[in-house]
Amino acid sequence: MFKLALAFVFTASVLQRVVAHPVGEGRTDLAIRKSDGNNGLEVWEVRDEKIEADAAEFIGFHGTNSKTAKFWMDQGYISKPPGSGGGGSGADAELGPGLYVTDDPQIALAFANNNAQVNPGTTPKVCAISSRSSDNWRIAIKKVFIPEKQTGIDLIGDSANAAIKQKYENRRTKYINLVRPGVQASTTVRFSLFDRTRKTGQLVLPDLTTQFFSANCFTFDGHTLPDGTSGFPDFSYNSQTLRQRWDISAEDLAKARTATAAYP
Repeated sequence: MFKLALAFVFTASVLQRVVAHPVGEGRTDLAIRKSDGNNGLEVWEVRDEKIEADAAEFIGFHGTNSKTAKFWMDQGYISKPPGSGGGGSGADAELGPGLYVTDDPQIALAFANNNAQVNPGTTPKVCAISSRSSDNWRIAIKKVFIPEKQTGIDLIGDSANAAIKQKYENRRTKYINLVRPGVQASTTVRFSLFDRTRKTGQLVLPDLTTQFFSANCFTFDGHTLPDGTSGFPDFSYNSQTLRQRWDISAEDLAKARTATAAYP
């Protein structure tokens, strides 16, 4: 029996998957030979344009307008539409910059309604967001759950004041570096609760990662969801099921206090 080796390298521009196949097995069109490995293995490389070699995985909902929804669906992956400004389609950037996604489609619908109102000539659209590769999502892209605000901990927040805004981001970066040493905070997906009473959740996909995600956008009637998706509470970021399946680093209160104190 042979072992199948699987590893990922994530940079700002390229997500690479390196797979070791037994010699003589033969390559597929999804890989290019990189080098010979040890123990009778050959090493193959899969670059970002081939990341759909494995199945996609649904990760939540985002609310936007019909123009942006069409742009995303036409190109097959998420990026800022031409002429758009920064930000996350109306969501507060309390976890940092990027695209905000939620486990509750009703929350996404509220943001979609708001987004369409400020973009005349468009209609609200809720998008089911998926990682184009389940392997990349579960293994390569790192994730942390940001602790809630409490005594000595203040990591979740945003401000129109540039200095305060940067202070929050510095704290979150410090926290991520403490919890997951060696990873890039700028490419780490951050999770937190959205509604602290109901325990609905949110995540932010950093701008450097959005190309690895796709959107299936639809007109949401408040009830019917697309096949292959599910909403809160059955689908919950705060559940142990998703925390374990997606390898989300749990809240570390001691390190959160250290990160908060580092930027008073």
